[in-house]
Amino acid sequence: MNALDYYTELYLAVVRGQQQRIETSIKECATIFYCSERNAKLIIHKMEDLHWIRWISGLGRGNKSHIVFLKTLDALVDRQVSTFISAGQLDKALNYIQSHALPEGLSKQCYERIKQEFGYKVETENQLELDILRIPMRRTLATLDPAYAAITSESHISRQLFDCLVNYNVSTNKFVPHIAHSWEVNPDKKVWTFYLRRGILFHHGKELTAQDVLFSFGRICDDENQIPCRWYFRALQKISVVHPYVITFTFSEPTPLLLYLSSLNLAILASDIGFNPKRIIGTGAFRIVKYNRQQLVLERFADYFRERALLNRIELYYAPNLISGQKVYDVSNTQPCAAKNEQVYEENGSGYIMFNFRKQGPQHDPWLRKAISMLIDRNAMIQKLGGNRYQPSNSFLPSESRKNPPVMELEQQIFQTLKKSSYHGETLKFYHFNHDAVLHDALWIKNRAERVGITFELLPLSLEKFYDANLVHDADLVLGGEVLEENIELGINHLFRDQSSLVRRMLDTEQTKKIDQFMEDYIQKDCREERMSVFREVENYLREEKILIYLYHSKREITFHAALAGIKLNAFGWADFSKLWIKPNLSKEKNQN
Repeated sequence: MNALDYYTELYLAVVRGQQQRIETSIKECATIFYCSERNAKLIIHKMEDLHWIRWISGLGRGNKSHIVFLKTLDALVDRQVSTFISAGQLDKALNYIQSHALPEGLSKQCYERIKQEFGYKVETENQLELDILRIPMRRTLATLDPAYAAITSESHISRQLFDCLVNYNVSTNKFVPHIAHSWEVNPDKKVWTFYLRRGILFHHGKELTAQDVLFSFGRICDDENQIPCRWYFRALQKISVVHPYVITFTFSEPTPLLLYLSSLNLAILASDIGFNPKRIIGTGAFRIVKYNRQQLVLERFADYFRERALLNRIELYYAPNLISGQKVYDVSNTQPCAAKNEQVYEENGSGYIMFNFRKQGPQHDPWLRKAISMLIDRNAMIQKLGGNRYQPSNSFLPSESRKNPPVMELEQQIFQTLKKSSYHGETLKFYHFNHDAVLHDALWIKNRAERVGITFELLPLSLEKFYDANLVHDADLVLGGEVLEENIELGINHLFRDQSSLVRRMLDTEQTKKIDQFMEDYIQKDCREERMSVFREVENYLREEKILIYLYHSKREITFHAALAGIKLNAFGWADFSKLWIKPNLSKEKNQN
């Protein structure tokens, strides 16, 4: 803590109303500062040197000292926040505001001031004009290790830092070259050979070779690492580096390797660094220049092997108070056009309730699970809660839900179903992620359940704890949500096969075996329609056994300044940072000429 932090805590603790002269003691100050009395004296002297306070020592035994505040907290905070902003230290400004229980009016004033610094900015640094996009984040990031990517924000940001051997083109529904410029596969799809581009550089200057590919995939295959996506290589027999730029994979059975290799989980790491959270190195269009709990700064990688990013820098800050219902990519006031554009898209995915079959409890009773499913009126839920919720779901795909919409049951039928169960009023631990919209869902479901005699204890879970094993040990059921990536077939694989998937983590041994049988059949089908037919079988199994309960599908909206170009949303509702650019203010240029 610095002098401002101590001053703030002292001011908030002792100042009442307009009174600026307060009776106190060194001992009381030490308690407020959480330090020794000796250090408290040093802090007080520092504040006196800054002319923030005047300390008047008590004369005689038993007489308390007095402290006179020479600066109001509002004035001092306003000046300090402005100083942070002028110095380009938004992270420090945000950290200060978030670290203290400031009065509501002062806190709001600070956030309004900081909010002006977000969005798309054109700034000058070392006599160069830089295009910068600043985005607030609702939470701190769980991990940027691509092998563990399972949450939408982390997945999107990791895509800016790392590259895969091949990419998937959603427009053409085809796999396209990326790190590998070409590949060959034998007729039985068991042996795959990939030819790597020469001259691809990692962010620290090392050239990418087949050894880096071998290292990256060897890390995932190693059972000691327990990486969730290691199932990709379940049938792998060997990986052979046959040339510095050629690598061959041999499997014991036909394998759709292009599908797997396009997954972010299989992004290529540098063999000399691996994944080091303190030094994250990839080959992507952006490289990390600063990363802590408060801030992530990405800078355009000048030596990127494909088309370079158009933005110079992306700055992301932990600032939940600046988050609105929509992602807004704004532009500074240098642009005369204040018009806003809007894009709306339908997510492939669904909100759902997942029962925990790894833990003993009432949730194993199929009649109880059926009663919980019956009591949820999806249409009423959507109408009451609104927001991005827009369609009752009976599948992870909106197109499938429209073909087979969920049926609403009569309340009397719910009571009759519950009576068939062995449930006797036990409290069920109902975990939900600590996002406002998810909390509203959980409260709505809890209230519905209470009407028929089912008791839920709501337990919030931060996304940073998403991978925590305690969730599986403690929860009876979890309120989750899944957004499938642009390659839906890959998304389906992740949903049912990845060890990080919330669905898979809560299945028992027999259920897991059943799902795996479906998915083995799924990946061996030759055409999309046959694969989708298997997917429907999987979902029928989930519905009939009430393994999970589908809730609703969501739509996402994004608003952005008309001067900002290159906006194209991906499946996770983010715009590809590398494609964003600002249209120059041509009218300003004309006036200057």
